[in-house]
Amino acid sequence: MDSEGRYRRPDEEAQNGILILDAQTGVILDMNPVLTRMLDYSPAELLGKTLWEIGLPKDESASRQAFHELIEKGHVHYDDLPFVTKSGRPVKAEVTGNVFQRRGDLSGRGDQLGRGDRLVQCNIRCVGQREDAAGPEPQIRHFQEVEAIGKIAGGMAHDLNNLLGVILRCCEILEGQQALPEESRKMILEIQSAGASARNLTERLLAFSCGQALQRIAVDLNETVSRMEKMLGRLIGGDVALVLLPDSGLGSISADPSQLEQVLMNLAINARDAMPRGGRIVFETANVEIDETNAGLHPSMRPGRYVMLSVSDTGTGMDLETQSRIFEPFFTTKPFGQGSGLGLSTVFSIVEQSGGAISVHSQPDAGATFKIYFPRCDHAPEAARPAKAEPARGEAETILLVDDAGSLRGLIRRLLEEGGYTVLDSGDPAVALCIAQEHPGPIPLLITDVVLPGFSGSDLAARVTQTRPETRVLYVSGYNDDSVDPSLLPEHSSAFLKKPFTQDELLRKVRQLLDSSIKLPVRPAH
Repeated sequence: MDSEGRYRRPDEEAQNGILILDAQTGVILDMNPVLTRMLDYSPAELLGKTLWEIGLPKDESASRQAFHELIEKGHVHYDDLPFVTKSGRPVKAEVTGNVFQRRGDLSGRGDQLGRGDRLVQCNIRCVGQREDAAGPEPQIRHFQEVEAIGKIAGGMAHDLNNLLGVILRCCEILEGQQALPEESRKMILEIQSAGASARNLTERLLAFSCGQALQRIAVDLNETVSRMEKMLGRLIGGDVALVLLPDSGLGSISADPSQLEQVLMNLAINARDAMPRGGRIVFETANVEIDETNAGLHPSMRPGRYVMLSVSDTGTGMDLETQSRIFEPFFTTKPFGQGSGLGLSTVFSIVEQSGGAISVHSQPDAGATFKIYFPRCDHAPEAARPAKAEPARGEAETILLVDDAGSLRGLIRRLLEEGGYTVLDSGDPAVALCIAQEHPGPIPLLITDVVLPGFSGSDLAARVTQTRPETRVLYVSGYNDDSVDPSLLPEHSSAFLKKPFTQDELLRKVRQLLDSSIKLPVRPAH
């Protein structure tokens, strides 16, 4: 049978993971995207290795024996072969293996696919515990649904951030005018306030979609909870008692402080809403050890040391049906118009993005307890950063600005020019490339949106720096990480600025890059 024809069948690729092995050595030669998603490995981590080197399946001797059996018989089938993902999560898989005579090149890779005469194709389908409706497979489906909606939410937030950037920057410019009537100034402040609220909503959308740029540092969870005690008290009101039970020997966690604060606020608000007649909320922390069995209940979790945050309330509680849906985006038990349904889904996404896990335990009329597990880190918590000084003004350095959002680009240009810089701009990357080639003087900095019509910002940066190696690059975007193809993003967060940003944030980042003694590398053009 022609292995090339079988390997490229789209219906198989959509449903099953596919591995192509060298029949002589067992070395992995190729795989499809379904398999890499199923097992949490990147192609680079699999190519050129054998199954038993990686630990697929977990039992090395059984893996070697199964491979030799396949080579001898030419065909094998296993109903529930135990695999282990990169994160250590156990996966039961239905595996069908066939040996084929090699006929030509499967993917245009030539000699990269090895020189053996025979190839092995393994079709791998995750079976998990599909007979158990409460088992891991429905949970995985839920994560996939959340991820799909998250992509939509991230795209919406990106577009909203562009619009908000225009609104907020216009307000910033108008507010700086000296002869502005007092009534007009008040209206501008109202617009700014509404814009800031909308920006907070996009932050929640981005957090839910895993599209925010994380700024992780070593954090003392006890200190964070204690510091937010007054704010949380104001959020929940006087008829709800707030109790803190910190573990005195608590370890550090690696987290984004602003996102961690968002988790605490959302959980506090959720608990308050479950206690319309008042009650008690308890925030408790503890060091815990998670074994392989408990880690297997959460797709993103692996065995090890964790810091647990428990948030419990004495509210109305939830039935099992409600519990099964509380982390769904836009799901709410509140009347129409009284809740966005993003609070707990945002918490879920932030925790998952931080490498942790969350669980809920509740019964009707018996309150609810949310337990969050953050991986422990060995670094001491970082001290609060000192207040930043005013950013230095530019000295007429030339900046090439590329953004296809015309109105926003015009405002960014104005902010840069007010900051003392000379600006060349375009909404078309091809035109921008011509500008870079024809400009007679130096261009110390390129500011480009991540996603552009024609080719990406990273491609533009690579082409500009080929002829202008002195040019540094600042990427801007309304979204980051999983919201766009990772190959389009900068390799260093210090060269990235998320929209919408203030003039102060923009000028500070520009000055930081221009004054840095280290030139960050640019991804090569595709």
